[in-house]
Amino acid sequence: MKGTLFVLSFFCLLNLQGQKLVKKAFVNNSISSIQINSQYCYQVNLNTVNTNEIHIEAEIEGEYSKDLVITIEENKTTVLISAGFQPNFNNPNDKLSAHKIISIKLNVTVPNDKRVFVYGTNSNIIMKGNYENLKVKLLDGNCSIDNVGDRVEVTTQKGNILLVTDNGNIMAESTYGKVVKEYIPQGQNQYSLKTIEGNINLRKTK
Repeated sequence: MKGTLFVLSFFCLLNLQGQKLVKKAFVNNSISSIQINSQYCYQVNLNTVNTNEIHIEAEIEGEYSKDLVITIEENKTTVLISAGFQPNFNNPNDKLSAHKIISIKLNVTVPNDKRVFVYGTNSNIIMKGNYENLKVKLLDGNCSIDNVGDRVEVTTQKGNILLVTDNGNIMAESTYGKVVKEYIPQGQNQYSLKTIEGNINLRKTK
């Protein structure tokens, strides 16, 4: 059954410069899958911790920051995290796209070894930590993968992909872009990286 998760803590601050900070944390031990809709976010920082809590922090700026909300919903063992306008929001200037009037940076920390799916358009995704399975699907946004395990799959249309890792079994493919490789030893981590027009850079951890 779909519903709102129990939120342990909530903090919202709106200052005079049109900036808003939203923090949420919650626990649900039955959650095994997390989906993040980054449509209205210019950046998502994703990491894992050795606890059973999910922490979300959103830094929101723009003329309509007071009309933006962070939504957390659950459907059985899956939780959906998204940022967007309140349902009753009426854009006074429909000619402006949402990305031109708002700015959202989302910081999300999830428990280790969960299945996570991040999807969006122009968002830049920066990822660290350990996941059972991590999937990212973007259009123009770039994706940075910093020593992430165990299984990672990234697909972009035009966005660039950067992978930094000690080792792994890597499949990297760009249809019209370039793939630049450093020597990376084989390992247990699995990486599937695909882009149509973007570039892929593979680096060994220094």
